[in-house]
Formats: sequence, structure tokens, C-alpha cells
Amino acid sequence: MKKRFAPTALLLLSITTAAQEISVPQLETSPDTVVISNDLKSLLDSISYEFEDEIAYMDVSFDEISDNPLYYKLFMPLVLYGSAVSEAISPNPRDGALSDSLLPLDPIETGSDRTLARMIDEALVKVYLEHPELVKMTEEELMDVPGILPISEDMAMGIHLGDSRASGLKPSNENDPDMVHSRPRYWKTFGNFQGKYTQSYYSENWYKGGESNHSILGQINFEANYAKKQTTFDNKLELKLGYYTTEINGENTFRTNEDLIRLTSKYGLKAYESWYYSAQFQGYTQFMPVYDTKVTTLLKSKFFAPAYGNLSIGMDYKPKFKNKNITLSMLLSPFSYNCRYVSVDSIATNFGIDKGKNFKYTIGSRLDGNLKWKFLEDFTWTSKAQFYTSYESTEMNFENTIDYKLSKYLSLQFFCHWRFDDSVKRKKNKEGELMGYSQFKEFLTLNFNYAW
Repeated sequence: MKKRFAPTALLLLSITTAAQEISVPQLETSPDTVVISNDLKSLLDSISYEFEDEIAYMDVSFDEISDNPLYYKLFMPLVLYGSAVSEAISPNPRDGALSDSLLPLDPIETGSDRTLARMIDEALVKVYLEHPELVKMTEEELMDVPGILPISEDMAMGIHLGDSRASGLKPSNENDPDMVHSRPRYWKTFGNFQGKYTQSYYSENWYKGGESNHSILGQINFEANYAKKQTTFDNKLELKLGYYTTEINGENTFRTNEDLIRLTSKYGLKAYESWYYSAQFQGYTQFMPVYDTKVTTLLKSKFFAPAYGNLSIGMDYKPKFKNKNITLSMLLSPFSYNCRYVSVDSIATNFGIDKGKNFKYTIGSRLDGNLKWKFLEDFTWTSKAQFYTSYESTEMNFENTIDYKLSKYLSLQFFCHWRFDDSVKRKKNKEGELMGYSQFKEFLTLNFNYAW
């Protein structure tokens, strides 16, 4: 006997209608997670049992149902379509009872899509009459929703039958690239390079005196940030190295004016609204050795002399601003482990380490703040503040960078860094007097920028 119609289509429509009636708790889930309540599971079991004998008799599966695009009306949020209403008041309804036969099982033959559309309209009318409360909007309201592409029945039939003229689509070409199905990207990476050069010249008889010099500075930043559901993992690597020429004892030589290797990793687990449970690690040192300006053989610092490390546990505050050009992060760490290591014994005491030792650690509290604000159109302000105390000494850093974008690759940058550390020995000035614990440096440069 020829298989004309499938009760499995009625089963699918019943499930869709019932699922809309059952209230499911609102849970925060990923797009690939389905939440089904116990009530809905029970309903699915009862409906499956009701049609079990008939489906088994016809020996069909859900995979055999036609993939005709006209079915979209049954499985999207319920809309009151004008065509379905017209079908209900048509003087020549289709022969046959709706309860006995709903949708065709086998693929529709060419020219029979009109019949399928009429049958779908009858199914919708049945839902309109029995469950009018499920209607979400009218067809006119649906067409007014921004971004929705109105697809007529003729267009849907054209897509199904491969008619490119009816559907408005270009015919396929064997040289066209294959369709790529993308998955959510949880990692975001970013990097940029900045190159800076400065040159100055003074004649020997310049009335104020002066020293001709050249300076060059290179900076590379790498960022790799992960975000999924309630979890974040931010990583940043900063590399800076700069030189300038100067004259020492009648000879031109190179000196470093900026030298930094700094790695920061922060893990966060959302606690409440803009608050995250957080753990952060930060470590930094330098590339090149630095010697005293008067005694060129006297070492002042080098790679891993010193090296600083910090591990902090606390709460991270990341508010969301209406102004998307502002990002802020404040890490409050009541427990913070701070350490420093100096690989050269002769200079270890210069960094607050006891004589005869190379390592020192303290436990205290820490506060980290990071702000980035793009104001006006071409100005960006980046600020980084750090405060740590072991309740015996205090270390503070405050870095500010203001970028003025001149073009895609050129910018004017002002950078200043203020530091306070009373755990180290106080240094002497040229007159032999002890200086304070406060330190400061600044740069004003023209940059070449490249980002990826």
C-alpha cells in the first residue's frame, strides 16, 4: 500500500506546541546546551507511546521526513500567517480530515508544493484555534523586524526545486568554494609593534651646551584572552628595549633607556554581576646589563638581577560601561605573595635582599588597576596602577600612556612612570646626598605602529 501521509509530522508539531506551553527555568547555558524540564520529558514519553504502534507499522524514522523548506512555519516561533487564515475560510477546502493525515512522508514531487503549503496552513489553523495564546506576532509584524529577509512561498519552492530564478539566488558553480561551518571562538589574540626613533644635535659652541645623541626604542605586546560562560583567562606579554647614544670619557657609547620583560596572567570565575573570583600571576625582569655612568665596569642590573614575581588571590571588578570605549579592571587581593631574586651576589643588597642571600619574599595585600579609555576620536589613554604592601614596606607603580593617532601607522605618544619603593637602599645624587624613595621617568616620541 502506498505511504501517503505520516503521523510523525503531527507528533513533531505536538511536541513543538507543548514545549512552548511548559515553562522551563531560565538558566545560563551555552548555545550548544539544551535544557529539558521533567514535565517536558514526561510529555514526550506519553506522546511517543501514543504513536508508537502506528509509527512501527509504517516502518519510518524522523530522518525520512522531507527537508522541504516550507516546513519552517511549523518549527519557528508561532506566527499568524495570512495565508493560513485564508485557507480556513476557503470555499474549496482540501479533501480529507486533518486528524487522519497531515503531511506527506515521501519527498514532494515537482508541482505538488502547492498542496504541501495548503496542508501546512491547515495544521497552523488547528493550532490557532486550539492554542491562540501561543501566537507570538502577526505576519506583518514579522516582516517589520530589522534584519529579517522576507521569503515568499514561491522563493521557498524555488530553493527546494533548484529554480535559481524563482529564489533570486545565483546558480551554483563547481568552482565556488565549499561552505564552511564555523564554531564559537573562545580565544581572542592581539599583538602590536611600536618603533620609536629620536635624533638631536648640538654644536660644540652652543650657548647653553648640550650633548648630541640618537635614541631608538622598540616595543612589542602580545595578548591572548579566553572567555567562555563564566570563565575568563587573560594573558599579556610586554617586551620593551631602548637605547640612546652618549659620551663617556670622550667615547661614544650606547646606554639603555628602557628595558622590560613582563608577563601577566589572570584567571577569573564569575561570582556576581561584574565581580569575579580571581587569581593573578605577574613576573618581570630585563634584557640587557646596565653599568654605572662613571665606572663602566660597575654592574647595576642585568637579566634576572633583579627578577620580580607576584601571585595574588582575590576579587576582580570588571564593570560594563555604556560607553564601549572604556574598559576597567580592579583586582583586590587581600592575600598576595611577592618575591624578588638577584642572580649577582654583589648587587643583591641594592634591591633590599639581605647580605649573603639572593632571594627574598613577603606576604601582604595588593591592588591592581587597569584602565583604557578612547576619548575624542584619535586619543587613547592607557593607565596601569599597582599597590603592594607587606605591612613593613610599600611598593607602588603608576604608568600612564597617551596616544594621539596621526595615521594608520603613525602616532604621537607620551609615557610617564612613577615608582615608589621603600624596601630598597636610598641612592645618592651627584653631590653625595641621599635621595628619596620616589622615582620618575617619561618619554615623548613619534611612533611607527603595526597591529595584528
